[in-house]
Formats: sequence, C-alpha cells, structure tokens
Amino acid sequence: MKTKILFLILFISMACTYSQNDSVISVDHSKVTLATDIIPQWKVQIELGGSCWYTEFDYFFLPKTEYESIITYYNLKMNNPSLAFRLGVYKNAEFRLGVVFMQELSGTLPQWENYYHQRNGIYSGGPIEAGIKIKLFEENKIIPSTAIKADVFIPAGDFYFHMDYVSPVFRLMLQKNISKNFSIGANAGYGWNVYDSFTDKYGSYSVSLNASISKKFGAFVEAFSNFQHQRTPDHRLGAGLSYRFAKNVMAVLQGGFGVSERAPDIFGSGGIGFMF
Repeated sequence: MKTKILFLILFISMACTYSQNDSVISVDHSKVTLATDIIPQWKVQIELGGSCWYTEFDYFFLPKTEYESIITYYNLKMNNPSLAFRLGVYKNAEFRLGVVFMQELSGTLPQWENYYHQRNGIYSGGPIEAGIKIKLFEENKIIPSTAIKADVFIPAGDFYFHMDYVSPVFRLMLQKNISKNFSIGANAGYGWNVYDSFTDKYGSYSVSLNASISKKFGAFVEAFSNFQHQRTPDHRLGAGLSYRFAKNVMAVLQGGFGVSERAPDIFGSGGIGFMF
C-alpha cells in the first residue's frame, strides 16, 4: 500500500513538473458528451478511470401456485480500470488509444436451484480502442467549435466482451459558449459491431450544459441515449463535477440514472487526466 501511495505521489509530481505551460481542458473518462479540444502538438494526456452500471427487477416465480414467490434479478457491469492515451500530432489532430478491463456479475435472489443464473468471475480485458480526433472549426459568433472522431474497436480479451471483427464508430462533436461561465455541448455518433453472423448497427446522441463554478471547479448536467436496431432505446440522465488539481491534472466524477426500460437503474463513473 505504501508503495502504491508513493508511486501516485511521484506520478502527480512528474506531471506537474514537465507540463507547467499546458492545461488539461477536458477528460474524456466519465463525461459522455465529449469536448472538441485537441491535445497540443507532441503532448501526451493519460487518462485513468472506471465506470459501472447496475440494474435489478422483480418477477414472479411459479405464480398462482403454493410455491409462488418473488425473485429479484440483478446485473452489475464494470469497466475498471480503463486507460486511455491521447497524443497531439498536429495543431488540430490527436491520436487516441484506449484499453479497458471489464467485469459482469448477474444472478437472482433468492438463489433457487435451476433458477439461479450467474456470471461471476468474468473479468478480462475488453476490446482495444484506437482512433483519431480532428478539430474542424474554431468557435465564432455563429459557428460552434466542431470536431470529429473516428475509432475502431479491435477484438481482445474474453470473447464475451468483444466483437468478432474490427468494428468502427464515428462521432461528431459540437461546443458553444453561451456566456462567460456557461457552455453547451452536443455529440452524435454511429457505429457497427461486427460479428460472424451479423452486424449490429447502433447510434447515440448526447447534450450537456456545462458551468464554470471557479478556476478549479466545474459542473455539468447531460442527457444521452443509445439506439440499436430492433431494440428499445436506452435513455439516461447524469450530472457531474470536475476539479483541477493543477494546470495539467484534472479529475471528473459523474452519476445518474436511466429513464427508459432498457437503461440501467443507476450508473457512475470517474476519471483523472494527466498531461505531459
């Protein structure tokens, strides 16, 4: 434990030493509505975070019999830890690489024989994410700041957590300041999960209202949705805080809940970014 604490202190100290002239503007981990900023040329931003989703619902076991009882089904999914690298390669472009470890637990309570389903112990690396983000337009009085992001998910880790083939996804990002301390953001994306026997198409959108509380504190609220072919939509609401420990060290936390049947009951995420 002491070794881990010393390593964390050393890591933060190195970040604060080597990048005093650069500032972390955003951290992709935790927040769904991504900002349009680009990492400065030949600088690296490392982001470490995690997220989780929890759902449960009740159903009747052997209804209208003497054995009738209520069974609670639960499902917990976690991406923890998740690590991303963002490298500025030009004034308006950055390369991105992300790796994640994933876990899923599910089951029923009480644990009835033949009616107990559980995926305990599935903990493995997930697909590797690689891509590029390009800034198209700077903000002016009419046009919002605009960027696009193109990624591919490369199969890796346990088969339960990844697609069978390389799967692409694209995202458009917009951001506009509405006052000195407030801005709005919007994202829209579309992707394909490619499997042996079919391709699962999906889309997403998100909108956020961002507030600068002080030089160190920020806050945001956002609504976002995921859509898949022949499945009910997944709608969620979330809110979070950001805190800047130094010019090049920022942390973000978020929590929220689902507002549609397919969405999880509650979710949470967090991340911290270091720029070198």
